[in-house]
Amino acid sequence: NKTLCKKLAGYLPQARKDIFKLYIEIVKKHMNSKPNLVIADIGGGSQCLFARYKKPGLRTKIIAVDVSGEELKKNLDVDEKRVADIMQSLPFEREEVDIITSRAVLEHLERLDHFINNSTAILKENGYFIHLFPSKFSPFAIINQLLPKWISRKLLYYIRPEHRETCGFDAFYNKCYYSGIKTLLEQHDFEIIEIYFSYYQSPYFNFLVPLFLISAIYEIILNLINAKNLCAYLLVVARKKPALEKT
Repeated sequence: NKTLCKKLAGYLPQARKDIFKLYIEIVKKHMNSKPNLVIADIGGGSQCLFARYKKPGLRTKIIAVDVSGEELKKNLDVDEKRVADIMQSLPFEREEVDIITSRAVLEHLERLDHFINNSTAILKENGYFIHLFPSKFSPFAIINQLLPKWISRKLLYYIRPEHRETCGFDAFYNKCYYSGIKTLLEQHDFEIIEIYFSYYQSPYFNFLVPLFLISAIYEIILNLINAKNLCAYLLVVARKKPALEKT
């Protein structure tokens, strides 16, 4: 089943856009835009996927933040590590950070507005907010929300065993959809630079070819009607407005 689904994926237009690679490219671009930038990698854990693209001459500083000190001990990619529960606070001084970024973290926050408010405080003026996360209304996220947590976790590990070490934490998907995150950022005086979408989630269903095909057709329809709130993943790039630009 998985082998056939992998071959079929090559014919799907939505599969050609890898939003995870795009995330790395965007962080890389902004990280290397000027010298002496401070990057906060939220949920940094045991590795930083974009650290190797850092240009040495720019003296960029990457700070990994995670609730697990044990995971951070394994992280040899970053310049500094800070243990913190980001649901409570962010371990930075006011306007210390140039870029705050994460990958598959925001969906685990019960109060996304609280996190965005804290992000505003630690970001410098014109600082960037770059985050990749799954959408609340994608089929796999809906399944995750409807099933008891222990069942959804077992199901995830069965379908995607490679995610056993990195996924399976409680997910709330609070405001994790296009109109929700857009409104929140605008309320906190962010300028939306770009919101990228991926409708491709069919690999979650590659254990059964008919289910994979149904999912693929569903994605094509969503893409055609531009159903942004129903996408699978969102990649948000926003900028903290300087005081003079705020309304």
